[in-house]
Amino acid sequence: MKNKDAYEYTKVRSSIWQIAEDNGVYCTLILGSSMAVLVDTGYGNRNIREFVEKHITTPYMVINSHGHPDHIGGNHWFDTIWAAKAEWDIIRHFEEKPQSYGLKEIKTGDKISLGDLDIEIVTLAGHTRGSIGIFVPKEGILIAGDALNEGLWLFNYGALLMKDLYETLQRTIQLDFTSYLCGHSNKEYKKEKLLTHIRNIENLKVDESTKKDTIGFETYSSVYQDAIGKSEIVFTRDRLGN
Repeated sequence: MKNKDAYEYTKVRSSIWQIAEDNGVYCTLILGSSMAVLVDTGYGNRNIREFVEKHITTPYMVINSHGHPDHIGGNHWFDTIWAAKAEWDIIRHFEEKPQSYGLKEIKTGDKISLGDLDIEIVTLAGHTRGSIGIFVPKEGILIAGDALNEGLWLFNYGALLMKDLYETLQRTIQLDFTSYLCGHSNKEYKKEKLLTHIRNIENLKVDESTKKDTIGFETYSSVYQDAIGKSEIVFTRDRLGN
């Protein structure tokens, strides 16, 4: 639906909203009975704080899934942002406005009660070293930022190696969720889709036919498709390690 602030949002669950920001970016609002959580702040061109505060009646916290500019650009609207400590320098690296808020550390394994909902922080290191996911056990959903996008980028400042991404995918698929949300879609993906990413890495294609330019980086694009779905992993050669 469209609201008067010109934000469109999808109620994936009554308690979980995917908020459409600019240029295909999505932020996630989790609404508990005594606390709410906003995951990511988009580009920040519009006042997302005003939107959040018009739609909740509880206190709330803001968590950055990772530090790329299309997910932290609205941080300046808030007083406090929570993020993994490993991601702080990435947030500062990409910060386009002077930092006017306080950064607080959130840790893998942290469990936070929102009243009728609980959330748990899980590591999704790969896309960036401090990427995290927010697991909502009651809903069986993992909010994954850009760490599990259908198109996975493994380059730019803070990205880890392909083996790290592979280990993260192998570990994540063992978690007790059934579906996940990403930072560039309002579609709910089944957990099994992670197998397509895993198989893509196991059959990684790196040759001249897969070379491309991606936002100024010389990258390779390995595409894999099976009955579950499609995976594209875009990476620079240095992400392959030794």
